[in-house]
Amino acid sequence: MDRHDISWSGTITALVTPFTRDGELDEAAFQRNIELLIQDGVHGVVVTGHTGEFWALSRDEWKRLFRVAMDQVRGRVTVIGGTTDIATAQVIEMTALARELGMDGVMITPPYYVLPTPADIVAHYQAVSDAVDIPILLYNIPHVTGVDLTPELVLRLAEIDHVGAIKESSHDFMPLVAMIKTVGDRLRVFAGYSALRGLPAVSMGVDGFISVADTQVMGREGVDLFMFAREGKIAQARAIQYRCIRLIDALNRVNGTFPAPLKAAMNLVGRPGGYPRDPIQPLTAGQQQMLRGTLQELGLVEPPVAAGEARGG
Repeated sequence: MDRHDISWSGTITALVTPFTRDGELDEAAFQRNIELLIQDGVHGVVVTGHTGEFWALSRDEWKRLFRVAMDQVRGRVTVIGGTTDIATAQVIEMTALARELGMDGVMITPPYYVLPTPADIVAHYQAVSDAVDIPILLYNIPHVTGVDLTPELVLRLAEIDHVGAIKESSHDFMPLVAMIKTVGDRLRVFAGYSALRGLPAVSMGVDGFISVADTQVMGREGVDLFMFAREGKIAQARAIQYRCIRLIDALNRVNGTFPAPLKAAMNLVGRPGGYPRDPIQPLTAGQQQMLRGTLQELGLVEPPVAAGEARGG
């Protein structure tokens, strides 16, 4: 398998997992978010990724979200299941379920926390590929996992049968450029952090974005960012990129643990973000007020109505 054996492209959203204030799964909110994103024009969704707080889910909840997502999407867009775990056997278990349910592929980071060697990483992905016949999206996010999938290592991983794509989410831009240059002829390359670098990423040749805030807070604009960039409508894409950067700056400045600021922003604009799950705490009232100010400036929420205006005077 290589990039020509899969058709993924465009804007694919890494879904939040909405929880209630009491920490329960909010399936109705999860379904509504998927439906809104499909109406906005996204080309696919990722279930139970980093944004989806996979680490906070029980195995039964994880499986339930897979099933709910597939029932909600009903074949309208690409669905990729996040099946990251430390133990290879656990990754195989969830990847097999993704295959059974008819998902289009799975997204897998290298085993986190244990700091595996390159040989361990190759063996991990090889075992998953040997066990389950489904396309694999590699996921490189080294500041979270503690493991860097360098372009040279990814070249080795590209030799594995079912590896067909990679999401590059290093903090810096240059690793993305190096990944496109080194493996772009073998694998589909998707940019993380598209709200910060989507336009230049398209210019350098990515196949699409795995988006987070740009689509789940800004809706259709997040999809338009990719489409305008790909169509060469640079002025329009640049305008959206600047708006996305302002949003990300606001999310970072409130100093909450991801994805709490993202979920708060979604809630404030009327989209179903829900609450994070312990140990991550929701934003305080003061933090939400800070965030609301930027959302108002961006025209994503209405400013408060003055008392006199509310009385019609």
